[in-house]
Amino acid sequence: MKSHEQLPSVQLMSSAMPDAANQGFRWIILLVIWSAFTVSCVDRFAWASIAAPVGQALGFKLALLGSLTTAFYVGYTVSCPVGGIMADKLGSRATLAISMLPLAALTFCFSFVQTFWAGIALHLLMGFAAGAEYGATIKILTVWFGKDKGRAFGIWATGTSVSVVLANAFVPRFAAAYGWQAAYQILGIATLVFAAICVLVVRDAPVGQSVPRITGAQVAALLRNRNIVFVALGGAGALYGTLGFVAWASALLTVAHGLSPVVAGSVLMWFGVGAFLSKPLFGWLYDALHRYARLVAVIDLALFIVLLVVFGKCSSTSGYFFIAPFLGAAAYGYTPLLIGLYTQASGPRLAGAAAGFVNTIWSVGSFISPILAGYVFAHGRSLDMTLGVIAAGPLVGAGFLCFVRQAPGTSAS
Repeated sequence: MKSHEQLPSVQLMSSAMPDAANQGFRWIILLVIWSAFTVSCVDRFAWASIAAPVGQALGFKLALLGSLTTAFYVGYTVSCPVGGIMADKLGSRATLAISMLPLAALTFCFSFVQTFWAGIALHLLMGFAAGAEYGATIKILTVWFGKDKGRAFGIWATGTSVSVVLANAFVPRFAAAYGWQAAYQILGIATLVFAAICVLVVRDAPVGQSVPRITGAQVAALLRNRNIVFVALGGAGALYGTLGFVAWASALLTVAHGLSPVVAGSVLMWFGVGAFLSKPLFGWLYDALHRYARLVAVIDLALFIVLLVVFGKCSSTSGYFFIAPFLGAAAYGYTPLLIGLYTQASGPRLAGAAAGFVNTIWSVGSFISPILAGYVFAHGRSLDMTLGVIAAGPLVGAGFLCFVRQAPGTSAS
């Protein structure tokens, strides 16, 4: 495993500063890919928002409704490394088109589903199409943004938070008014529109700069880069904690602490507010303290663990409302920091492949945590034990991040 901080990037880009037009245009690109990412995430979360009534209408068994979401994530996980390498070989704009155009068609086609296995197959393919978008997006942001790429990562990452709100606010209401089939057809059309905007607006690099294509040997070297590996493992532990808590927070509040579902939902809304605000905030911290990004990420995960303990010991509703936004910030704030760390290690030339590889490893933590936490909670109904299982992820993740090496002269760009 190589110990160097950054892989070779011969003739990566011109060293000249981007002109004023490029400086302004990059924010337009960020807006476009943020919007496209948000819409694709709404496609992802749409089923969960209407699974119960639609599943009942189609005759799907209640216990199997979550299988469609699982199928999506299986396809997504398989696609991430493929899409990342495609972004480095074919270019980010081409990869975005290859990802979003099929996603638009598949989302539209889901409106015609009549059988359970057809739904599984379409969600698997939808996930496979959507997964390629991640590496292309990270590649674009890494190439276009230099000293303020942390803010770009943080702003872009808010798309997941916004999409959850949009999916739950828009899809059920539209489905109730016009039918669930119409809801998926509208989502498919919206995805197609933003795919077209991406093709028309997004450019792989600023004018006067170029990003040479990669080779198989460079991808192999990337997978041996110690910083890439440790950021991947550290992020898997962090996401293990985040997704484990998100999956079981409502049950922990209602079953273990006796809060009503409405109050629990209100508490978790403030958790979401903290998560949303933390991403651009920690992105700004990355830009300001990029030489210490690893340390900031470790501190954030340590705070995450402490706040999980405080959450478990809390005994008042007002206490939950106070803790929730800080817990949300700690549970998601590391995201732009870790993206900054692995793109720092890969360089812009291999940013797509690095994003695909790292996100695949991160997804493993996302899969495992809800299952383990659910098993512990179902068998013991112990809040402390369940939170202990969840907190193990960020603890292990912080340990892996301690092995990430950062050269003293590392630049944000």
